[in-house]
Amino acid sequence: MKIVQVITELRPGGAERVLAELCAGLRRRGHDVTVVSLRPLPRESVIIHDLLEHNVGIESLELTKSAPWRLFRLKSLLRRLRPEVVHSHLLHANLATRLNALGAKYKLINTVHTMESRKSKAWYFFLDHLTLPLCDVQTAVSEAARDFHAAKMHVKAKSMPVIYNGIVAPKRLRQDEIAQLWNSWGFAGCSAVFGSVGRLGHEKGYDILLKMLPELSRHVPDGQKWGLVIIGEGAERRSLERLAQDAPENIPVALPGFRKDASNCIGAFNLFVMPSRYEGFGLVLIEAMAHGVPVIASEIGPLKELLRNYPNGAFFDFKTQSPAMLAELIADKLVNGAVSSPDLSFTSEKMVEDYLTLYQQQIIKK
Repeated sequence: MKIVQVITELRPGGAERVLAELCAGLRRRGHDVTVVSLRPLPRESVIIHDLLEHNVGIESLELTKSAPWRLFRLKSLLRRLRPEVVHSHLLHANLATRLNALGAKYKLINTVHTMESRKSKAWYFFLDHLTLPLCDVQTAVSEAARDFHAAKMHVKAKSMPVIYNGIVAPKRLRQDEIAQLWNSWGFAGCSAVFGSVGRLGHEKGYDILLKMLPELSRHVPDGQKWGLVIIGEGAERRSLERLAQDAPENIPVALPGFRKDASNCIGAFNLFVMPSRYEGFGLVLIEAMAHGVPVIASEIGPLKELLRNYPNGAFFDFKTQSPAMLAELIADKLVNGAVSSPDLSFTSEKMVEDYLTLYQQQIIKK
């Protein structure tokens, strides 16, 4: 099967990682796969490296704010590639593929990855509803994302199939590897480490976590230190660094930036905390579950959905509950929590098979 995957850009992120894993799985099954990025390709990207490693073709429309007309290069590019299926991911790519789909002979599949809650993006739902007939099927990565998007679009939720994202099981760390990571984060003298992984953006809620540290400081036993590490990169780095400078002495903070092996690093945590304001799925959450580490997750639909069969998880309403309550919950988990059996329910193999089944269903549909 000849398949083209379309996405906004190829910088590291949750949807981009899912795309790379999907392409790798399709290539292992012998399918011809090309990825099209709307935006220019970054000079350095682990996503591009992974795609090239699996012999996935890469194209770019070189779309920029000063050259929006390049969007319509997509039609001629797809005509040249002659795919049987075009599968797009995220807001801009979904709209771009639809606007270039008139008269197309391929099947067009759009996937919703997020629950976009910003008021400034309300225009998207209007355009999404307006152009929806131009795609063959729109999918979602979780039931919560499906229900949210369907309500915004005023369509029936049942019209949107749900295909969960999947991961390759992360590496289990040895004790010496855990000690090495703690040392690299400046936590050599710590008795416990908690943290998170994700893009340093407002939606991830890391500012809430950092502002809570004075409350948590009161729970740290005398003579001990608890380390907080947030692995990732993004636009909020400077503001988070300013907050980290005010952290109590008994809770050192590390912001080590992007790491390709971030999913493995979660195995060095005594507690994984995910304070997201909104998510469409929660890829790093299922990576934490695959380690069996205790989890505190934001009480929002997709995360509750993923954790419903995980015995080592707890929810917290980061929007309304007090920092003191959060500090008490984190302290309890750090003192009394323990690693449980890993949850390996969400695999990349199942994700790839589910998308292939959908592709085939659409191709045979008249």
